[in-house]
Amino acid sequence: MKDEEVIARTEVKLRSERLLHSASFLFHNIRLLITMLRDRSFDLTWGTRGLIVGALLYFIIPTDATPDYIPFVGYLDDTAIVAAVIKRLAKEIDRYKEHTAWS
Repeated sequence: MKDEEVIARTEVKLRSERLLHSASFLFHNIRLLITMLRDRSFDLTWGTRGLIVGALLYFIIPTDATPDYIPFVGYLDDTAIVAAVIKRLAKEIDRYKEHTAWS
């Protein structure tokens, strides 16, 4: 699946799902990852790009380790995967935030 298709499907899911307020962490970080992927003025290594696309793919697959249709817990694994990628890419994310006005 191409980056743009993953991004488009992720954005559709973000708009269509009714998640708890606590999911703002998930939404904020997914939007950050999408923005990093789209920003052609910011150099990402293939490894970084792969981690980001992998996390977004995991998010859009509804029948992952904990299916998204299970109330309350369906997004716990998605949040954990995104959090792990955010932690792993912390230095890259800081570099990106310095490069842009992302807050």
